[in-house]
Amino acid sequence: MQERRFLYLILTLAIAGTAMPAYADVSEQQQATVALAGAAANHPPTTETLRGVVDSIDERSDTIRIRLAPDRTEPFKVQDGLLFNAVRFGDPVAFSVQDISGSRTIVGLTKE
Repeated sequence: MQERRFLYLILTLAIAGTAMPAYADVSEQQQATVALAGAAANHPPTTETLRGVVDSIDERSDTIRIRLAPDRTEPFKVQDGLLFNAVRFGDPVAFSVQDISGSRTIVGLTKE
């Protein structure tokens, strides 16, 4: 139990960006875990901005299929379900996409 509290303290300090105190009883594996957690906190997901035309909307699976080129359509997950009320088939859109949990997800969308 004490080890969990200690790891929680170290992770909290690493994520907050403060210096980690040097403790003799911290294993190298625990230190590496803290370093990786701090590195992940400092690198936000990459955002890609794309343009296309809404090809279909599937609210049941939280996806919008967008035609990016005449011969290329792709499905994108939707982060905010309110987007389904904002677009219709054939609307030209500009949208921001991030890779969230392994799926390309629309995090922002505007009609053009």
